[in-house]
Amino acid sequence: MSELVAHLPVVFLVVALAAFALAALVFAFRSRSPFSRSLGRALTAKERSIVAACADALFPPGGPIPLSGTEAGLVDYMERYVARSPRALRPYLRLLLHVVELSPLFFGPRRARFTRLCQADRIAVLAAMAQSRIYLRRVTFLSLRTVLSMGYLANEKVAVAIGVACCATPFERRAAAAAGEAARAAAPALATEVPA
Repeated sequence: MSELVAHLPVVFLVVALAAFALAALVFAFRSRSPFSRSLGRALTAKERSIVAACADALFPPGGPIPLSGTEAGLVDYMERYVARSPRALRPYLRLLLHVVELSPLFFGPRRARFTRLCQADRIAVLAAMAQSRIYLRRVTFLSLRTVLSMGYLANEKVAVAIGVACCATPFERRAAAAAGEAARAAAPALATEVPA
């Protein structure tokens, strides 16, 4: 009996995380409206608002780079990202958004949905997720930050602001340059005559 009591906090944590994941999953699939499917959208209006709230919390207006996350087009980027993902992965990407949306209800700082929090509380939620002892919360934050950072850095104005030359096809340019260098290097070798 004393062993059961000793493991009670761990059991409670596992049950709470399972309930949280189930709630996010149910919320994700219930919010899928037929209207968004008819428009050919990969995300619902609610999911787009979650992306906008996350984007502006990660890349706030007036930050070191003047463009905010929504001004850099992260909502449309996420829409395209989900649409071009394999069909089997799309529910997980959408679930990621709903986990972030419901996270403050379980972990605070205020018991409200992420999109209903003020900017400072949204930043605090994401910071708490990044530092959480719960692995799934950290992975959720890292996944969201990775996708939104890719979209932010893909924006031409952001690239100019950080001094990066934008190139949509960097590997094709490298391959063409390497082929050109190989042709130039091979040409003199062919032109030289070898004495018999």
